[in-house]
Amino acid sequence: MLRSRPLDTETAKKRQLFQMKQFATEGLNIPLKKNWSESWCTLSQEFDKVLVELLDMEVRPEDVFIITFIKCGTTWMQEAVWLLLNNLDFEKSKNVHIWDRSPFLDNHGFNVTAPNAIKLCKTLSSPRVIKTHMPPNLLPPQLWKNKTKIIYVARNCKDVVISSYHFTKKLGSWRGSSLEEFAQDFMNNEVMYTSFWSHVVDYWKMRQEPFVFFTTYEEMQRDLPAVIRELCQFLGRPQLTNLEMENIKIHLSFDKMKENRQTNITFLMREQVPTISEDFQFMRRGIVGSYRDEMSPALQAQIDNWSRKYLALHGLTEEDIFGKL
Repeated sequence: MLRSRPLDTETAKKRQLFQMKQFATEGLNIPLKKNWSESWCTLSQEFDKVLVELLDMEVRPEDVFIITFIKCGTTWMQEAVWLLLNNLDFEKSKNVHIWDRSPFLDNHGFNVTAPNAIKLCKTLSSPRVIKTHMPPNLLPPQLWKNKTKIIYVARNCKDVVISSYHFTKKLGSWRGSSLEEFAQDFMNNEVMYTSFWSHVVDYWKMRQEPFVFFTTYEEMQRDLPAVIRELCQFLGRPQLTNLEMENIKIHLSFDKMKENRQTNITFLMREQVPTISEDFQFMRRGIVGSYRDEMSPALQAQIDNWSRKYLALHGLTEEDIFGKL
């Protein structure tokens, strides 16, 4: 059963474009056991309607779900997986928008002017590659029952804060005045899709499930060919030849992805979102550790302390999840 409660703090009312709520369900069929009914996710009130439809969605055995917290390399992984499942059809990927090939399931809750991606999913042939930012207990229970393939990408917290700040600020959905204010809202679970660490840790704890593939943005940056080889094995696809690997590496490079209008969502969002800034960029830098250029040492220390406290409750450190950053 879908549960919700208002998020009516003064900062949320002041800084968020939309009225915000928090949502949870009892987490039917999820292999990780916890009190899912109290595992809340912050979303706009538009999700009152979207989640009813999403939770009831029919999931096919061949589906592959790409799941991340926002700004964690979702589009990068979407494009990689779609290509592997479609015989490296670079021509189609350059002529058909990624959201038409690989729908963003919850987009019409996040972006109220966007088409209904759940309906679009029904029209696609299998295997479908479906993107979402939902935590485990807001995914269709049928996904967990059927053990549908999940590919999860995590990214280090401070880079996510920086990237999410620029994204939501330029999008017009967050209306605060500074990075420090945004970081506070992020840590207080007042930003869309938070709680961040709950999102990451819950999927990390399920990484040993045979239908879950867990990787990190940092690992994709360190050794993309190795990640692609692991993906081929996970997806039951033949390993790539040396030439094929070189071609997909070039196609998936940050510069190529950014200049490709079918993968760089900047252009589509400028058309769809009335509050968007003229200088909005969906793909900005794509650099690991870029937070060091923008985040004060004091704010870095504050986020590190917040992260350390949360992860300690689970007997974890950031290095357990990401390796050495």
